[in-house]
Amino acid sequence: MIKYIIILLSTISFSLFTQSFSNISHIGSKSMGMAGAVVSDINDLETVFYNPAGLINVEPYCLIAGTTDLYGLNFLNHQFLSVSLPSNSAFSFQQLGTNSGGSSDKNLSSEKSISFSKAFYLLDDANSKLSIGYNVNGLIFYQAESAGVNGDGIGGLSSGETTVLGLDIGVHASLRDKISFGAFIKNINNPSIGKGSSSAPLPRRMDVGLTYNPFNGLFTTFAIEKVLGQNQSSFKFGIQYNIVESLSFRTGIQMNPNRFGFGLSYELNKIELSYSLLTHHLLSASNLLSVKVSFDK
Repeated sequence: MIKYIIILLSTISFSLFTQSFSNISHIGSKSMGMAGAVVSDINDLETVFYNPAGLINVEPYCLIAGTTDLYGLNFLNHQFLSVSLPSNSAFSFQQLGTNSGGSSDKNLSSEKSISFSKAFYLLDDANSKLSIGYNVNGLIFYQAESAGVNGDGIGGLSSGETTVLGLDIGVHASLRDKISFGAFIKNINNPSIGKGSSSAPLPRRMDVGLTYNPFNGLFTTFAIEKVLGQNQSSFKFGIQYNIVESLSFRTGIQMNPNRFGFGLSYELNKIELSYSLLTHHLLSASNLLSVKVSFDK
C-alpha cells in the first residue's frame, strides 16, 4: 500500500509542476468500461466529456452524475455532473480532490471544471452526417498551504486559487449509421496556469477513433490517444453490446500503458444505473458508479 501511495504522489507532484491540471481521459461509465475507446461512439450525454459533437444525438433535459474511486485510494476522488439543454447544448461540472484523511480530513488540493458545451450540424442528409462541437471550460485550481520546513505550517507557502479558460473541439462524421469517425482536441487554445517563470501549461490531448456498427446493438471502436508534446501514443479498442433493450455490456483494452475496462448499464423506465471498472498497470483498479435520468420536456 505504501508503495502505491508513493507512486501516486510522485505522479501527482510531477503533474503539479509540469501541467497543473490532471489529464483524466476516462470520464463516465462508457469511457471507463471501454478503456477510453469512445471518441467516435457518441450516443448519450457522456459525450460532453470526450467529444461534444455528439450532443447532436442527445435529447434535452437529461441529467447524468457519477463518482469515481480512483485507484482504490480514499483520499483521491473524482465526481462529475452534466445536464443537457435544448439546442444541442449542455452544462457540466467536474471535481478532482485530494484530502488528508483521518480526523481532520483537510482539503489539500482540488481541480474544478465548469463547462458549457454546444454542437452543430455541418451536414445532415439521408446517408451521411457531419457535426462539430465545443466545450468552453472554466478551470479552477486550489492548493492548500504547505506544511513548511518543520511540518508545522510555519514558513510554508500560503494557500491559493487560480482560474483559467480552456477550449475543447470535437468533430464527428457517420456514413449510413454503420461507420463513424470522431476526433477531439482537449485544451486546443493552449491555456496555462500561473505567470512568468511559474507559468505551467495545461495538458493538450488529441483523440481519434473509428466505430463500426455491424448490426443493431453492437458497436466496436478503435481509437488512438496522444498527449501533444509527448512522443508516445495510446491505442485503444472497445466493444459495447446491448444484451437486451435494458441491459448493456462494455469492455475494452488499452495499450501503452496496458489497461483493461469492463462495465454494465441497466435502464429501468427513464433511469439508467451504470458500473465500470478500469485497471491500472501499477496501481489498483478504479471503480465508477453513475446514474442517468431523462426528464420529460
